[in-house]
Amino acid sequence: MSKSELRRTFRASRASLPLELVDGWSTAICARVNALEQWQQTEIVHCYVGALPGEVQTERLIEGALRDHKRVICPRIRPHGQLDHREVTELSQLTDSAFGLREPDPELCPPADPASADIVVVPGIAFSADGHRLGMGGGYYDRFLSQSESLRIALVYEMQLVDTIPRAHHDEPVDLIVTELRVVKCR
Repeated sequence: MSKSELRRTFRASRASLPLELVDGWSTAICARVNALEQWQQTEIVHCYVGALPGEVQTERLIEGALRDHKRVICPRIRPHGQLDHREVTELSQLTDSAFGLREPDPELCPPADPASADIVVVPGIAFSADGHRLGMGGGYYDRFLSQSESLRIALVYEMQLVDTIPRAHHDEPVDLIVTELRVVKCR
């Protein structure tokens, strides 16, 4: 399948998941992330806010990181394929924004250097066990990850794992995939 066909298929299946399943699987995934030695040792994390239909919910992960006194950086979508990175100190600083996303309120959250993050939690529609990802199609995370040396962790449901992902030269892989059932070391 082409990237656009895969996106359509996986977006539809993810969006059709019952809320109870999304909540349960997201809870299991966040528990697995919290148990990772790398997560426990990190001081600064960069994490998207899971808000799209069926997407892994990350607010518990963010809240736990803040409770553990980690610094948390969350992205905002900007024009021309760029991400703006802001430090969040409490969940109330997140607001609804374009494309159905939840993002840091720029009036409440100061700019942050994403290079300071030890871990980047990466969103995606589908992943292969070798760490390749299918994003939403805008290239935002590929551009960002191409400039990052942080450990990259993808949060995904088992049903979103595939054998192969069509790739382009600019596609950026992840290091670990965390599902509701396991942790996959990609590279």
